[in-house]
Amino acid sequence: MVLETSGITKGSLYHHFEDFNHLIETVRIVKFSRWVDSSIEIISNLIASSKTKEDAVKALHEVTVSTQNFSQSSRRLERTETISLTLDNERFHKALSVEQTRLTTALTDIIREAIEKEFIRKDLDPQVLAVFIQAYTLGKIVDDINPNRIDEDKWVSLIDEILLKVLLV
Repeated sequence: MVLETSGITKGSLYHHFEDFNHLIETVRIVKFSRWVDSSIEIISNLIASSKTKEDAVKALHEVTVSTQNFSQSSRRLERTETISLTLDNERFHKALSVEQTRLTTALTDIIREAIEKEFIRKDLDPQVLAVFIQAYTLGKIVDDINPNRIDEDKWVSLIDEILLKVLLV
């Protein structure tokens, strides 16, 4: 089906991919990368456009609302599934780690910018915060699969409270 749909030959396909699983891994990485690029752009634009601490708080709230929404559950599940598929696959692990590193680095840079603007406490490690943000976003999967999901507004309020009391200057 891949050969028919793409119109390429089997030889050409295997010139670029070691096997069919390599093709599937590449597709997963491309989807993961698109999510990464979209997230980076949104967060970066919001922080860059913030002029005051209040602007930053509002921007972080908007990011939280959009990333924690149940409508994003399939993206969280897919991202988690992609990560889990690297467990026993060194080739996939190595390739995906490049994208994950890019995401963490980009978030770290955005957090550094927020620290320079005095929106986030200077004593907090930007890379640790970048991983924390990703962890609570992926952690929402616990509720995504729960038939009795928590109130999203209460979840967002908790994150807002943590951000206000721990992170912000």
